[in-house]
Amino acid sequence: MSGDARAVVRLSRKGYALLNKRRYRDAEAAFLEAYELSSGNAYVLVGLGDVCRKLKRFRDAIDYYEQLLEIDQENVFALRGMGNAYRGLQKPDKAIIFWKRYLQCKPGDTMVMVRLADSYRKKGAFREAYALYLKALERGGNDLYALLGIGNLCYKTGDDKTAIASFEKYLKLHDSNIAVLTMMGNMHQRQKRFDVAMGFYRRTLAIDEQNPFALYGLGNCFRGLQQLEKAIEVWLTVLEQEPENQNLYTRVGDACLSLGRFDEALDYYNQSLECGFDLYAHLGLSRAYLSAGRLAEAEDDCRQILQRMPDNRRALALLAEICDAKGDTPHAEQIRERLAMTA
Repeated sequence: MSGDARAVVRLSRKGYALLNKRRYRDAEAAFLEAYELSSGNAYVLVGLGDVCRKLKRFRDAIDYYEQLLEIDQENVFALRGMGNAYRGLQKPDKAIIFWKRYLQCKPGDTMVMVRLADSYRKKGAFREAYALYLKALERGGNDLYALLGIGNLCYKTGDDKTAIASFEKYLKLHDSNIAVLTMMGNMHQRQKRFDVAMGFYRRTLAIDEQNPFALYGLGNCFRGLQQLEKAIEVWLTVLEQEPENQNLYTRVGDACLSLGRFDEALDYYNQSLECGFDLYAHLGLSRAYLSAGRLAEAEDDCRQILQRMPDNRRALALLAEICDAKGDTPHAEQIRERLAMTA
């Protein structure tokens, strides 16, 4: 072995040792010194690619991996590195190409299998993603990331039963994932299992006591249980963090109106409308004004909806009620006929 060859080996070993210690700049310096001596050395090119990925210089990483693939098209380290680099650039279509080539060489690598599935999921190819997650679970047992991937995919596609089953297995292995706990709460809430949902939201809040998603969900559960005072209290906590959350102003307005707190309801509906047009805030205002006998204002809010949404059935039905309250029965009947024709 020549002196240069021995130096390349020594510098490569040094680079990988520094890489493992996360001393990325020092590792890069060692690999670059080796690269000057042997620009086609596979270990050096992979080392440089890996260091650049760790430093989030993904384009540089791709350049080094490509140099190696020009020499060795089936180098598994370069193929995997290319997939990871394109993942870092958020280009799943590109990542898929290299991870598929990698798995042709290393078909049992469940980590790359899951990453390939994640890329399919991100581009909307749910069938391919699901099949790969299942394959990873068959090969790797209860693979944490495959369980997470299936849960995320099924949550997105509305398959709550499968998502819940997958996340339950995941939480036995990793019980403090806030995103998973929140999604579990959301799914149980959707199915009106409010007490169960609240348990997951409270587990989230035990980790992050101001988590807005868990607080929002907790408020929704209180609403579902008709505990409106508690719902308002929780939602107002979220509004302290998110003072421009239009949807929440409307929800608080609805709860106040149900509790007979008329002036507060008006205030929250109007705060919602300060953020922009909101169908439900206008509907709430119109119904509030109708209940108070302020018919002109009730009609005005209904017509503001119908200017934007001429066939909105809720606004039309409410307008018919307002016409009845005004004694304008013919107009009310015309509106109901219109509703019947568009049913």
